[in-house]
Order: sequence, then C-alpha cells, then structure tokens
Amino acid sequence: MCEEACVYAPEVIPLSLCDYPGEPAIVIFFSGCNYRCGYCQNWRIRDQDRSHLVRLDRIERVLEGGRLVTACKVTGGEPLLQPGALMRIAKKAKSLGYKFGIDTNGTFPERLSAVLPMIDLVSIDVKTALNDLEYSKVTGVEKPMAARVIESIRIALESEAFVDLRMVVIPGVNDNAEVISSISRDLKRMGYAEKASAGRANFTLVEFVPENAGSREYAAMRSPSVDELLELGRAMQLRNVRVSHRALGYCVSIDRILH
Repeated sequence: MCEEACVYAPEVIPLSLCDYPGEPAIVIFFSGCNYRCGYCQNWRIRDQDRSHLVRLDRIERVLEGGRLVTACKVTGGEPLLQPGALMRIAKKAKSLGYKFGIDTNGTFPERLSAVLPMIDLVSIDVKTALNDLEYSKVTGVEKPMAARVIESIRIALESEAFVDLRMVVIPGVNDNAEVISSISRDLKRMGYAEKASAGRANFTLVEFVPENAGSREYAAMRSPSVDELLELGRAMQLRNVRVSHRALGYCVSIDRILH
C-alpha cells in the first residue's frame, strides 16, 4: 500500500449529529498526536500504526456517498500532522458542497494558515492558561509550544471561519481563577470579543469524563459539576460562553441557563 496515497485514519463515521454544530456530518478520525494529555478520550489513536492506513480514494468515496450529510469534520489525534491528506479531503468535501471543519491542538499555525481558506469551522483546544508552564502540566510534554497555540488562535480569529474554542475542565488542574483570568485576558487581546460579538466565535467549557481518560491518574479524578462549569463561565466575562455536560445533553449557552 502506497503511503503517499494513504492517510492514518482508523475510523470514519458516515453520519454524526453531534460533531459539527447544526449539521449532519461525516467525521474522519486521523491518528497520531504530538501531545500526551492524560485526560484524552481518544488516547487509543494517539500513536499511528500501519493498521490505521486507509487509501485516500476510499475516504473520497465515502464523501461521495454521503446522501444525508451537509458537512465533513476531521478530528483526531491531530489532523495537522498529515497536512497533505487533510488538504485533499478538504478539497473533495468542498467540491461536493459540504461545509468543512477540523479539530486541532493549535501547535501547527503555519499548516493551519494554509488550510484555513478551505475551512468553515475550526475547533481549537485550549488546555489551560496559555503558557508553557501550565500547558506542560496538562499535555504531558516538556515543550508544549503554547506560543504556537496562541498564534493559531490569533490566525483563526482573523479568518472567515467560525472559531470554536473549548477547554476540558479538570478539577484541581485547570479550574482555578488564575487560569480562567489568564485565558480571558489572552483571548480579549487576540480579538475574541469582536469575533464573538459578530456571532462567529464561542468558548465551550467541557466536562472532564474520568472513565474515558487514557491514564490511571486522570481516571481516578472526578468530573466537574454543572454549577462549577457555570461559575467558571461567568468568571470568564466573555461573550458566547457555553458549557458541555452530560447532565445538560450537549452544549448550552450559560446565558440560556442563567436566564
């Protein structure tokens, strides 16, 4: 099998109603990630394996057969580890009239910039306060490149794409007032407020689910409550803040809950 014509993509979901907001979507999971986050629910595809290789033309046929979908989302893993395959899938999806989105940890701003003209939705993980000291505590790597994540967020906020920022809230790790205040200041400085005011960006506080975690340390932790997520959301003092918790179903605006 020729790797140039293949992609490390161990799973393709032909129809998802929860991965692309408001759109039935085909979801493609790329394997491989440069972070080692202990809480990650997709830890089984963190490393690439030859068994994950799939021909790109096979994925293109799945896209062509999507009769009920209006969007395509590529997640992972980290999709920008395979920029050539990602661009090819993006071009195919757009040629079929689909909206196209990706999930990314933000550590490849140059690659993100190259593919952004094809993207309608970019979802970027904000792990914690945007500095290397705090990021290393969550990502499991010594050099987490937080400055590159900041650059990716800045590039995304300046683009035409809808920007979906989200942070998995882990009690005792990234749920303190200092972290929230730091993130809020950085996002305001990067232009989040203007983009959110135009209805083109949101920030989601996501429930950490310990039973899905890839490490024993994180599996022994607890989930945050809805009230804890709401308190953090209010403290951010940003527009379009949402919370995602099993008790709520999916993502709900904190303004909707509080009013």
